[in-house]
Amino acid sequence: MPVGTVVRVAESDTVLADLVRAEERALVARGGAAGAATLPSRAVATGAPRLAENGEVGEERWLSLELKIVADAGIVGVPNAGKSTLLSVISHARPKIADYPFTTVVPNLGVADVSHVQIVFADIPGLLEGAHDGVGLGLDFLRHIERSRVLVHLLNGASPDPLGDYEVINQEMTLFNPALSERPQLVVLNKIDLPEPGHCGLSCGRSWRRGARNSTPSAQ
Repeated sequence: MPVGTVVRVAESDTVLADLVRAEERALVARGGAAGAATLPSRAVATGAPRLAENGEVGEERWLSLELKIVADAGIVGVPNAGKSTLLSVISHARPKIADYPFTTVVPNLGVADVSHVQIVFADIPGLLEGAHDGVGLGLDFLRHIERSRVLVHLLNGASPDPLGDYEVINQEMTLFNPALSERPQLVVLNKIDLPEPGHCGLSCGRSWRRGARNSTPSAQ
């Protein structure tokens, strides 16, 4: 199985194994006891035993296998915030990029070399309000965030309310898994150089810095 595989009992959804390290092993079903056999006489040329018994029937189970992407950093944010563009710039990954939401429908991985250290980034598809309830395939995307050691929270500077987007995404992650509220975050404000009318520009950056100090989730 690839690293990141979660093994569950299909009927009860009980987790049997969570394989997060290379060469990690887990026993999910026991085999039956081996049957007895008598070795052939030395005078007999054939290697077949003179008597062999059938072994006992082993344990049978229906299993559910789920693969969660393992990454050093997960890039999260609302749709069309620029997550795929960021991944394409910092790594050799070439995800699909377009100027409309939901261009990314599956997570993309990229490896960045930082001071001779390789860092694996995961581009998580855009999240919507209600993602923890499955809105916009939110559950399929949120499960990959659990494997990221740190989160790069990319804010869309062209959004009418970047702070509101920030709070919505953090709320959805917390509702999906409360442990994600403690995950370290690097908050990045994107698209602040766009000249479109109504763009928040530098004033948005100043309001964000003031708001970040007063917001509940940590901005590091």
